[in-house]
Order: sequence, then structure tokens, then C-alpha cells
Amino acid sequence: MTDIRGVVLGALRRPDTGEYLVQRLSGTDDTHFHRFIGGGIEPGEPSDAALEREFREELGVAVDAGPAFCTVENLFEFGGESHHEFAVVRAATFVDDVLYDRETFAGVDGADGERIEYEAYWRSLADLRAADAPFFPAGVADAVAADGHVHVVSPQEADVDAVGGDDD
Repeated sequence: MTDIRGVVLGALRRPDTGEYLVQRLSGTDDTHFHRFIGGGIEPGEPSDAALEREFREELGVAVDAGPAFCTVENLFEFGGESHHEFAVVRAATFVDDVLYDRETFAGVDGADGERIEYEAYWRSLADLRAADAPFFPAGVADAVAADGHVHVVSPQEADVDAVGGDDD
């Protein structure tokens, strides 16, 4: 198991449709999944500053980080390895309102020395819950829709079942 990692994810909502900006990432075994945009929190860095930095680094856009919707204890398996992260899911807004008119964004994540390119687009929470591709961490769509702050424990089984993590 790797170390426990702190991450922040941005729930950036399109004002006119209520859809959220999500990234489409490759899973294992020719699958894909969705997730809010974000990434690792550096030691000594507040989660709001980390979220604003991650959007600049990955999409080249400025956002203002808002309040936290939820925290997630995310236990998952990816690439044959077990992972454990604590995620803060925060509201976010674009600094430049014209960005809400864009349908897609090209993103680049440089985590752990790997360059991962992805597409980001708008989806409703209902679409994310019903989609053929899972939305991770499990339970976040429900937490964002709830009133008040929620703590979610996303079990490892949710990830394995959804993205074919069985390596047999």
C-alpha cells in the first residue's frame, strides 16, 4: 500500500445548466471513469490554494475555490496497487465567466512524473450517477447534492467492481 495522500477536488458548476465540469480518465482493462478536477495537496498548502493551483496547472485556467462540500476517505485499487487518500471536495468558480461557454477542455496532469492527458466536459449529477462510466470517489455525487458538509467513506469494492480491477 502506498502512503495516505491528501487531495482536493473541485466541484465547478455551470450556472445556466447546473452541470459540473468533470475529467474523463482511463481506467484499467479498456475502461474509463469520471472525477472532479483536482490533485494533491502539498505539505503546508491549504486545500483552497491547492485547488486553484491544480486548475492552473492542468487546464491553464483560474478558479476561485469555495467552501467544502464534503471530505472523502477514498480506498481504492488502481493498476494492481491499493491506495488510500483523503479528499476535500470544494465548490469552485471560474474567474473568467466566458469559460462557462466552452463545452470541452483539454487537461494535462503531471502527477508522479507521468504525463496524463484527458478531456474535461460538463455533466449533471444525475448523468454521473447513471452513466456507464463510474464517477469517483463513490458517493461524492450524493454528497455534493446534500445540504451541509458530508463525510463519505468510499469502499475499495466500489472501485474494483466498476473498473474491472480484478487482475486474474
